Amino acid sequence: MPAARLAAPRELSYLRILAQGLVPATSAPDVEEAVRRQLAVQGQQPSAVPHALILRAEGATGSDVDAAFAAGRLVRSWPMRGTVHITTAADHHWLRVALKHRSEVWTRRAAEHLGVDDAAAERAADTALALIDREGPVARSRLIEAWQEAGLLDAAEGPDSFTNGSGRRRYLLVRLQREGVLVQGPRRGNEHLIMDARPLPAAETGPGGTGGGAKGVPGHRAALAEIARRYATSHGPVSAADLARWTTLPLAQSTRALEDAVEITHAADYPVDPAAARVPLVRARAEGGLRGRARLLDAEAAAPGRDVLYLRADLPALLEEHSRAVVRTLFLPSFDELHVGYKDRLCLTDAAGELLICPARNGMFRPLLVDRGRLVAVRPVGQGLLWADEARRSARLEAAVERAVRRVERRLRR
Repeated sequence: MPAARLAAPRELSYLRILAQGLVPATSAPDVEEAVRRQLAVQGQQPSAVPHALILRAEGATGSDVDAAFAAGRLVRSWPMRGTVHITTAADHHWLRVALKHRSEVWTRRAAEHLGVDDAAAERAADTALALIDREGPVARSRLIEAWQEAGLLDAAEGPDSFTNGSGRRRYLLVRLQREGVLVQGPRRGNEHLIMDARPLPAAETGPGGTGGGAKGVPGHRAALAEIARRYATSHGPVSAADLARWTTLPLAQSTRALEDAVEITHAADYPVDPAAARVPLVRARAEGGLRGRARLLDAEAAAPGRDVLYLRADLPALLEEHSRAVVRTLFLPSFDELHVGYKDRLCLTDAAGELLICPARNGMFRPLLVDRGRLVAVRPVGQGLLWADEARRSARLEAAVERAVRRVERRLRR
């Protein structure tokens, strides 16, 4: 394939919008498939999860999201990066196992700081599983009560208390989910009930094979390649630095995983299926970063590097065919992958826009409005629209924003 100019700054954002499944041409048939394609969707704010998922599944509603969690097809947990994510039940254990080593230092240090030894963690697991066996999936507050009754928590850490996140209750909740004992499932109001994670498909059913994909065992490299493949397919154009941030893998390992993914998707036996977002990956070289341009690379000329981007091979053609769809106004939730799924977000917004999205720089993000590939406003709950400095307000834009908000709200209510 000859080298060719791929995109200008705004077009890079359009390519990401396409890859993210935010237009009909690339959307999934249902919310479970939308999550499978992404591999993991940030789920830090429970109320934002239905919003993120219905945008990526054409025609899906809030009720469809509730049904997917209730049926056990989707789960919520800490599979990577110290942040809550949504995955399919089928992907939960193998993804967790493949990246578990990246959180082992935190687990050990927090255990030492809090005085939680392995015996206490095992008691917490036994208490939780016995409770769930009796009552079914339980609210977080109910589980904390059971742990307190078992003498595993200080009185100050009861269900009605507030801590800074370093207490035993949070540690036990996170640790037991990272170890595959517990997981969050059915939605009740604005929370996910906690359930037994052991019946979910085992890690050995994933790309790592019989070794499960853990670091140091056969299949680990294959598991990382599958992580890279799905990430690049659903987020590209992306760099190795983007993948490193998304997974907390070292940069060199992220680069190797992406290169492995390219090789796998060009193998003769790779099951290409564009309708299921199974397409070969290609490389592009950024010229001037995401604010500049990029050029597709010949396979022979391509080599790993900090300026190399990875993306679906069909994205340029999809952009040409669906150019009108990608420019439409999008109402995205807090923590949407179009924003938080990357290290470099310059094609979406500038420094002022980042501050508008997260004004306190404390990890709390606002819902955002994107028009023609760029951030134009945020919509904090109860505050109305706050416009970005670079937004060119007009009757067209204001009407488009209002339509986008109403469209999402209608689907969420159904």
